Amino acid sequence: MLLTDFMFKHAMRLLEGVKKVRYYAPASGFAKGRYGGVEVFLTRPYFGAPAAATTLEMLVAGGGRVFVVVGEVGALNPVLRIGDVLVPTWGLREEGVSFHYMPPNYVPKPDRELAGKLFREVRRVKGRRKIRVVKRGVWSTDALFRETRDKVVEYSRIGVLGVDMESTALMTVAAYRKVKLAVIAAVSDELYGEEWRKGFGTRKLRRTKKIVVKAALNTITQYG
Repeated sequence: MLLTDFMFKHAMRLLEGVKKVRYYAPASGFAKGRYGGVEVFLTRPYFGAPAAATTLEMLVAGGGRVFVVVGEVGALNPVLRIGDVLVPTWGLREEGVSFHYMPPNYVPKPDRELAGKLFREVRRVKGRRKIRVVKRGVWSTDALFRETRDKVVEYSRIGVLGVDMESTALMTVAAYRKVKLAVIAAVSDELYGEEWRKGFGTRKLRRTKKIVVKAALNTITQYG
């Protein structure tokens, strides 16, 4: 599993016999342990497509075959609000990494079976909590400060509901290497309003992060 900082630490708390390990990749932490009787490997890549994709390449070279990426996205449409969940089913590429693997007209997609199981599992784990779980497109860009209003409007119109920096690169690399990979992301902020609305560090977002981590662990153990 590839996770952000808070999620990495929470996942470690959920594993049995967890221990930090050394691994050669551009990431700030690695750990392994058992969950539901299955050995799980956790990593916390540095942000951005180049570091995340390189970490994935190194994990594939080390024998990894099933990957769940657990992260955060900014919402591009009021369908999603802070604390909701996006399970991307396709991606719009504005990062540079994926173009070294696939032609410009390629549309990145997750492993369909794995993404479907993630979607169903997060809905089960959240229970009656008022958290919307949506399957739709994700936009990945290298230019953090060029997520402009015109792009937010245009991409939202064609079904792209979230933005991050890594998902399309990771889905593309996984397809190229013929391994299973899917993404699940908590909504951390909203870009569609008159002003940028931030949810970083809020109780609602932390609660959702815990839910998606648990759902990801439950899903990945089905492949153990």
